[in-house]
Amino acid sequence: MCQVVITGAGVVSSLGTTLAEFKQRMFASESGAIDIRGKLVAANFPVSAAAPVLQMPKLPDIFNEFEPTEVPHVLQLAGSATEQALEFFPDGMPVDAIVFGGQDTASSGHSFKGVSCSIPGSRAWPTPLQLVHRILEQRGHGPLDERNLISIHNVTVSSNQAIGMAFHRIRSGHWKRAVVTSVHGCCGARELMNFHMLGTLTTDSKQPGKASRPFSKSRSGFVMGEGAATLVLETRTAAVRRGANILGMVTGYATTSDAYRITDGHPEAAAASVTMQKAIHDAGLSNAEIDAISAHGTSTRMNDRIETMAIKHAFGPAAYQLPITSLKSQIGHCLAAAGALEAVASLLMLSEQKLAPTINYSEADPECDLDYVPNRARPARLQRILSNNFGFGGQNTSVVFENAPSNNIHHENSHEHLSAFKL
Repeated sequence: MCQVVITGAGVVSSLGTTLAEFKQRMFASESGAIDIRGKLVAANFPVSAAAPVLQMPKLPDIFNEFEPTEVPHVLQLAGSATEQALEFFPDGMPVDAIVFGGQDTASSGHSFKGVSCSIPGSRAWPTPLQLVHRILEQRGHGPLDERNLISIHNVTVSSNQAIGMAFHRIRSGHWKRAVVTSVHGCCGARELMNFHMLGTLTTDSKQPGKASRPFSKSRSGFVMGEGAATLVLETRTAAVRRGANILGMVTGYATTSDAYRITDGHPEAAAASVTMQKAIHDAGLSNAEIDAISAHGTSTRMNDRIETMAIKHAFGPAAYQLPITSLKSQIGHCLAAAGALEAVASLLMLSEQKLAPTINYSEADPECDLDYVPNRARPARLQRILSNNFGFGGQNTSVVFENAPSNNIHHENSHEHLSAFKL
């Protein structure tokens, strides 16, 4: 079987619209959450905090003929993340597949300062998957076989499942190289109200930056976030042959379903625990070889308790020595894009040999009694990170990311943005 490496990455989030900015603010323990009342929602809206992306560095090249306010927000996010990732390798390099896991409609956007970002009725915009395909063709990476344009829509596990599908197809020899993209681009009133009615969003209105509190006893629900991330996966052989900068590796993946209830995971966390164990086994590893966990960590009462229980089931007493971090404390819950954004965070933690913090951790919960890397980044020896994403109906996914191989090739003339990974 082929080894699968990651050779391109792009990110757009409330913490930053470039890899360098995202890295700096993540390790600085900052929050991307803001007060959205009177901006994205009405002044008396029951939810006050969200983590939207309000400023883009520039419009993706493919939209140069349009004004930014014309282009649906979700397409700006997906396009920017993809163009960043493609800067890691030369135009014309063949790509076998696109696996998209996320919000696959350009009609969902938000309005900010009175400017609508939804589809104008007179123009047919592409879906994010179609957009990524067009960007690849524009740069000479296509055309792609339509059978290899794959879209996964499974709510909050979508992007982890997209990464897992690309990983397994490349490892088995079916593909040499694939682009994985995910996006969530809506922090508007309609979507927020839907989740508010489910009782999942925090209504804490005091300090938006402190509203997302994963694993803390005072947690009261998640903060909605938005963003996009794109990864390029390929065989290690192909990457080394072309002298690529290897950002990290994917070595294991698993997905399961509790089939328990439409909105909840199983209260005993059995399938979530099995998912972690299967991903570790898929990587050919033992539990002791996992150095940290990037948690789903939503900041809801139920999820954090169940995930803690699942980690204890999977790792036994060793769970108490395993650091666990939640990016959602900083960028909120980006739904279908969460796993892809957390994949980028995992790669940065591996390259920097530093754990990102779970911010806003203020009070220990007896049911959440593990090491959650509270409030500040922490230096650590990291070779492998297990990244969890769980979702509605008891959907469970885990991906194992590994540090870049020691024989990685680094060129002096590499793009400047590669310094974000210190390769």
